[in-house]
Amino acid sequence: MSFRKCGGEEAERAWFAGLLWRAFPEARSENELAEIAASVLTSDSRPVTSRTVRNWLRRENAPHFRYVLKVIALVGAEAVFQVIDPEVQ
Repeated sequence: MSFRKCGGEEAERAWFAGLLWRAFPEARSENELAEIAASVLTSDSRPVTSRTVRNWLRRENAPHFRYVLKVIALVGAEAVFQVIDPEVQ
């Protein structure tokens, strides 16, 4: 069963929100996480605001694939297996 068939876009957004919390475990609040993640994900050509990150955390918007890849790289390879099999912890 593919990830998309397990709940669609809402499941993908929820997965990414959880991934952000795993990537930045030092964050103690949504606002702190948004600030930290925005600073890490910002590049010279593509700024990321804390508001954008809060929208991702609240599942209001889906991130571009470039940010998904960056966060997966921060968390580690086991995050990829959750896309393939969402039941993997």
